[in-house]
Amino acid sequence: MWSGICIACRDRPRIVRGEAAMTRPDKPCLFRSGRMVDVLSADGRVLALDDAQAERLGLDAGTAIGSPWSRLYSLEARQRIAGLFSARSPLPRVVPLTLRASDGQMIPTTAVAELFEAEDGLCLRLCKWPAGSELDDVAALAEANEVLSGIVAASSDAGWCMEWTDPVDLSAPEHEIVRQVFENGPFWRFCNGAMARLYRTPAGQEFNQRPVAEIFPRTPENEDFIRRLIRADFDINGTPSRDLRYDGLFIDVENDVRGHIRGNRLFRMWGTVRDVSKHVRRETQLKDEIAFLQAVLTSLPDPLLVADAYGTIQFANMAAEALFEAPADRLTQMRFDDLVTGAVPFDRLFADARVSMISTARAPFTAGVPLPGGAVRIEGTAQIFEMRGVTFLAVCLRHIPRSVERENMMAPGGRPE
Repeated sequence: MWSGICIACRDRPRIVRGEAAMTRPDKPCLFRSGRMVDVLSADGRVLALDDAQAERLGLDAGTAIGSPWSRLYSLEARQRIAGLFSARSPLPRVVPLTLRASDGQMIPTTAVAELFEAEDGLCLRLCKWPAGSELDDVAALAEANEVLSGIVAASSDAGWCMEWTDPVDLSAPEHEIVRQVFENGPFWRFCNGAMARLYRTPAGQEFNQRPVAEIFPRTPENEDFIRRLIRADFDINGTPSRDLRYDGLFIDVENDVRGHIRGNRLFRMWGTVRDVSKHVRRETQLKDEIAFLQAVLTSLPDPLLVADAYGTIQFANMAAEALFEAPADRLTQMRFDDLVTGAVPFDRLFADARVSMISTARAPFTAGVPLPGGAVRIEGTAQIFEMRGVTFLAVCLRHIPRSVERENMMAPGGRPE
């Protein structure tokens, strides 16, 4: 009777009419002690069973062939076996499985599972050892890896892991490290479905098999991104880069990245990536709008001052700089009452404007501006506004020419302020 496949010598069975035959290796296998082997079909039948497993379960190997899985395995084990068939992974897996003896006794084991194609279709070969063997730790690690891989695969955040054919030498100069990151054979170790969707992977193609350079080309922006990683020891959050989607469009993304460094060599780096293109576009649009409004306010022909509730100047345009004969950065260190005299005090002006802040037809006030060459008369209007919960007073001023001032003084009832 066939005794299965060994993880060490890799003996291969062939299924023939419900029986299995194999070519044994020339040397005895050290892993066969206590091993139990069977072969299962995807439709739930036992195709082959070795003598060791049949004896341990109290079954006749010949009559057990063709029986359902439920005769040999617990419910939890059958669910795990069904999952192995569904996954269709070409790689061997190490999993815990519980056997059911003929007397109902449950026998915990650790199994090496491997799928293969046979005359009966897709089959699963299970080589099992009693629990407590050296494979238990491997099974625990494999199960933890399966859980973590499932979490990453199901995540809506694009996750990725990149490795290099030749690890990157981090003891080299910075420009050489940058070169190696792009040229030392980078490849995707793992990327989830969200990553494939983010970069518009063509239908029918596996993202993990595509070249890294297709979406992460060597551009000035991406070289800067790698430099930031180097200076942060490959441990960063929210760092921007510019990537290329498969539809030919560049997108602005934000990355959280960690690196696996051992002995001054970068073996892999992984992280998550978020598409922030729409936020970058909106930010650019807002910056343009702000720059436009600042240009308009700065270029107004009339002097404009903006003060907070304490009278400290927060903004002064170019016309105000010309009127007060001082640059804006100096004006913003002064108070309104230091610049304008002979008018209603700022506190009163601020309070009056707050009371009537909806009005657009407030009477102007007149005042003086003391200058080294002599005082000048001005006329002004004020308006309250709020920004981010803070109240400000905008004061628009206008120089009164002396000729107009004399006419006002000569008019009936006219008098100097």
